[in-house]
Amino acid sequence: MTTTQTTTTTTKASNNNNNKRQNVIAKAGGGSIAEDTSGIPESERFDMSEGTNKKRWGMVFALFVAFVLCNLDKVNMSVAIVPMAKSFGWTATQKGLVASAFFWGYAFTQIPGGWLSSKYGGKAVLFYGVILWSLGTLIAPWCATLGMAPLLASRFLVGLGEGVAPSAATGILAKTIPPSQRSKAVTATFGGLDVGSLLGLLIAPPIILFLGGWQAVFYLFGFLGFAWGAWWWLGFANDKSVDMKETAAETAKAAGGLNIPWGKFAKSKEFWALMVAHFTWNYFSYGLLAWLPSFLSSALNVSLAKSSFLSILPYLSTVAVTTLVAPITDSLENKNGFSRTDVRKLSQTLCFGGGAVALSTVGFIVSKTPAAAVTNTTIVMVMSALAFCFGMGAWVRTGLFCGHQDLSPKYASIMLGVTNTAAAIGSLLSTFFIGYFMELTNGSWAWSLFYPIAILQVASALIFSALWKSTPIDFDA
Repeated sequence: MTTTQTTTTTTKASNNNNNKRQNVIAKAGGGSIAEDTSGIPESERFDMSEGTNKKRWGMVFALFVAFVLCNLDKVNMSVAIVPMAKSFGWTATQKGLVASAFFWGYAFTQIPGGWLSSKYGGKAVLFYGVILWSLGTLIAPWCATLGMAPLLASRFLVGLGEGVAPSAATGILAKTIPPSQRSKAVTATFGGLDVGSLLGLLIAPPIILFLGGWQAVFYLFGFLGFAWGAWWWLGFANDKSVDMKETAAETAKAAGGLNIPWGKFAKSKEFWALMVAHFTWNYFSYGLLAWLPSFLSSALNVSLAKSSFLSILPYLSTVAVTTLVAPITDSLENKNGFSRTDVRKLSQTLCFGGGAVALSTVGFIVSKTPAAAVTNTTIVMVMSALAFCFGMGAWVRTGLFCGHQDLSPKYASIMLGVTNTAAAIGSLLSTFFIGYFMELTNGSWAWSLFYPIAILQVASALIFSALWKSTPIDFDA
């Protein structure tokens, strides 16, 4: 190649780069994001100044708090349901119905939440979601005095509000966080769920015992949601400075409307792997979240305060292991030759395989030990197995929950809404059928709670390993 040709080629490349950069425009929102094929450096797609980065991480902290509140308003019922059942004379099936009512609403807004977040931006959708679920929480005591149907309606409202939160947050993070910071931001945001579960189980019992009975947890947590809404609206909802700048081509494409490739989703085996894994994850995690305090009180014969304290130990294990899984998987992928597909399969196998072993162990122990024969040794063995189970559950962060963005950052929010719909159905089924199976099996915790989940986890781990590949898919092709 001659010097003149080389100079001409270099000049064309430089001009192409300049044209790309000139076409970058500011765009607010928090909706869906296309694959970044523009070749524009992230420092030009995002404002990386110190002041803006502080705002950006302040926003991530606010998202973290939102998800802490999200699980506080799930846990409050799992703790309060013990004194509520005694007060209102509920059967195990009625307790399961109350626990499952949340998930009817939660399932209803998964796909609409993804669509709304993509169209109008996740910042506004998250705000209205938090306000709605906080209202449902605040009115729960009043509804309970009116009867079962009004109480179920209030929990349905909580589910409606919380149902939009995952998709809204995914959209916000996709639009505001540079790719080099995204893993840390996603982990921090959704880590609020584990902290919320832990905090709720820790503080709900003393609130019930010393601050006005079971009604107090609903009043306090509902108020906190409205306080968060004011903070978010005034500080972050309308702040465009942290948002990604879109190219003119992306803006023109967005102006043409949002066309979701539903048919191509349905033909993707990886998408079905996510569906199965998400269903099983929620059947496990929310089934235990709803029934663990009741199990500890009934099967291990401990008081409300002690059962709720013991309930936090598995979640402490989750929080502890969560701090390790990202560095370990990063090392496996970047330094030890593992492919991204290998990392996802390994993570999900550890999550479900380890959980199945631990839950089967708990089921065996409680099936051989009637409540009257429980000793401190029994309690230690059961809690150790549950702590191991929940610790293994932390691997879901680098398995299932990275899968949507692996396949398509553009449609990650929508796909999460769809798979979370299946997950919400799993949550609903688990919280209801655990109570139903308790009556069917004459109170067998092993066959109502532990063995069914263990079987489901093994099957799902095998399906995920058989179907999953982390290769990005162009669903628009």
